[in-house]
Amino acid sequence: MLDPKTALPSSENYGIDAQYNLIELATNKSVMTGATFARVSYDIPGQLQRFARAAPSATPRIAPRTRSPENIQTRLASFFVAGT
Repeated sequence: MLDPKTALPSSENYGIDAQYNLIELATNKSVMTGATFARVSYDIPGQLQRFARAAPSATPRIAPRTRSPENIQTRLASFFVAGT
């Protein structure tokens, strides 16, 4: 969204894409692979700071709040319960 007075964005979106690979140590073979993603939006503090963006500093705060870790955990749990 743009502020109509300053034409600066008031919020932005941030995306995280994750790929994972479960490797069996005994055989060193991949037994499961997958990918997940998450998108979140965040507010930009101080709209007058045109070149100061929150994305790099927001990454550690945003990543744990996405569904990606939960998706990976659920898929791994399903793998171990099913045994395949």
